Amino acid sequence: MMQRMVVSVLVWLAASVAYAADPLPALSPAIFAEFLPEPYPHSTQAVEQGPTEVDYLLGLGAMQKVGGRWRHKESEQIDGELLRLTWAINQDYTAQEAFEWMRDQVTENAQVLFECDGRSCGSSAQWASRVFDQRLLYGHDERQQYLVARIQQDGATYTYVIYAIDRANRRHYLHLDLIRHSN
Repeated sequence: MMQRMVVSVLVWLAASVAYAADPLPALSPAIFAEFLPEPYPHSTQAVEQGPTEVDYLLGLGAMQKVGGRWRHKESEQIDGELLRLTWAINQDYTAQEAFEWMRDQVTENAQVLFECDGRSCGSSAQWASRVFDQRLLYGHDERQQYLVARIQQDGATYTYVIYAIDRANRRHYLHLDLIRHSN
């Protein structure tokens, strides 16, 4: 009986050492490097999150209240890795200028899946809290812009989600979710 317990402990220890020697690979920002647009030159990075594995609900339509619940008019689920970046735009510039800067870079090689601006996007409070989980992205509904674009290259698929907002306190933000799809 004692011999079985000693053997069990030794097997457990050997398995633990083998697992520690071969840890799970960490997600690397390097997989995003080639697809990451240049930041707007008149901005400062405010938030960076990831990369993390996600089950991402991609909004392909305005945020609207349906049956008492906030939802996108259309949406798509994506499994993959998410890199999330938010920039504060310098006061002499607007979120719209920063949005156009990033939009021009992204749409040069990617297909636009959805785009809206102003009130046609829905409630900025819902985008800020439910979609991006960042209160600092809450602002004027009429001063927001949103774009979804996708690129497929070398067997990899990336989706860009760009959001820009002018806040009531005269602060401006540009946000990017870059998702690398799982194959």
